[in-house]
Amino acid sequence: MKCAVILAAVGVMLLPTGLHAADYCDDKIEPGESPDGKAMAMVSSMMSVVLAERYCDAPSTPLSQVYIVVEEVYGCGPRSRLEAELKKRMEEEKATDAMMADSAIHELIADGTNLTKAELDKRVKTVIDGRFGGCGELLKVQQDLEDRYRKPPKWPPEPDK
Repeated sequence: MKCAVILAAVGVMLLPTGLHAADYCDDKIEPGESPDGKAMAMVSSMMSVVLAERYCDAPSTPLSQVYIVVEEVYGCGPRSRLEAELKKRMEEEKATDAMMADSAIHELIADGTNLTKAELDKRVKTVIDGRFGGCGELLKVQQDLEDRYRKPPKWPPEPDK
């Protein structure tokens, strides 16, 4: 019974909207376009790097590198175009990695409440251990992103066989 209700709910959600596949190489979600995995990968990767740096003594990794690696994983490129677009966007928004990182940590952990630094740190450490698998896993993600940035994929990508 429970399975039938879930299937009916999913069917009702999908039928009227006419969802179509996400275009992984644009950053806009068009009307009727389903949210894509790239956005989820981007947020997760950036949070992993930020938390690894701040709480696990990982070396500093610019968030711009994380952005480029995730874009390349999804077949977007070439790198020179990605770097130019990112540079332009950062200049327009006048944002810094530190500002974005602080904002992301506060949104993820504080959930709109004003927490002391000590309480925020305590909650972050609980999230690192519970959701991210501890500092060891965060450091692996951070190292993988660094390795992928150092060794970019060939462009254009080879077609699937």
